[in-house]
Amino acid sequence: MRKRRNFVANHAKIPELESEDIRTLFKAFVKIKVSEGIATRTIKQYETNFTQFCDYIEIRGGNYHVKTITTDFVREWLTYMQQEHVQFRKISHRKTKSVGLKPATINTRLKTLKVMFNTLQTNLLIKNNPLIAVSNVQQPEELIEVLSDTEITRILSVMDKTYYTSFRDYVLTVLLLDAMLRITEATHLQRNDIDHEKGFVIIRASIAKNRIARMVPITKRTLRLLTELMKENDFTTSSQYVFATEKGTPYDRNRYNQRLKNYADLAYITKPVHAHIFRHTAATAWLENGGNMEDLRNILGHSKYDMVKRYAHVSNTSIKKSAEEYSVIARMDDI
Repeated sequence: MRKRRNFVANHAKIPELESEDIRTLFKAFVKIKVSEGIATRTIKQYETNFTQFCDYIEIRGGNYHVKTITTDFVREWLTYMQQEHVQFRKISHRKTKSVGLKPATINTRLKTLKVMFNTLQTNLLIKNNPLIAVSNVQQPEELIEVLSDTEITRILSVMDKTYYTSFRDYVLTVLLLDAMLRITEATHLQRNDIDHEKGFVIIRASIAKNRIARMVPITKRTLRLLTELMKENDFTTSSQYVFATEKGTPYDRNRYNQRLKNYADLAYITKPVHAHIFRHTAATAWLENGGNMEDLRNILGHSKYDMVKRYAHVSNTSIKKSAEEYSVIARMDDI
């Protein structure tokens, strides 16, 4: 009598791969993530971080077999990034180098590897996951840097609005301060995302970091500036993007950050000025002025309170007011 086939056992068996090269497995991982609808920019980040990991494999002899990627190997990579990795930075047409990466950068690269191996194991493409026992690098929680009202005024004042590119920077900066958007959310706004009647900008799920759509209120001044910018765009491009280049593509965030550095120099601001500092500044000011934390969480597009609480920690004005009101010493006249 013929035996029954063991379908359960056959489906549970780890499939034979054409190659056990980690690079081939990465391609399989990317295909899985693309099929799941992961955002393109996330896929690009995976590719960048994996390339950095491959650079270390080359340093260690260039063996790409998956069995060489052990827990110890990954931990040695983390140590290398902390203590030996040389990072070159171009400053005033000169290259300077610094040794070691920031914990946040290291953890971002490690996250890609963890997601990759978890996905491969879930899809039965590997049997063992060497990343399970690997912990993140401890990340000190530094105070968030924000701009003062004076510094905001100074940086806006050096943007020459008689030129289109500077006017576009001006409007983008005002929007970031008003709506507290992430830079990629702002630069990928389309004309139809502006609700002129209700005074909202619509962050589509496709451009939101957490893939959840939301509506963010803006002031009449910001709405007027956006309308003016879109009218200017009509003379140069027929692009659907609000912040468009002459070619009709979305304004590049790296280009904007480069220009912000120039504006900061002109405004004599020594703090590191980048697109995200406007989000930090506006969120901190919201809490200092008595704004609701739940409303702030929704505007920022955070699913959890962790990041919102960080803004509460740096809200020194409200802390100072509370200290003056509730301090024991403040209630005593003569001591």
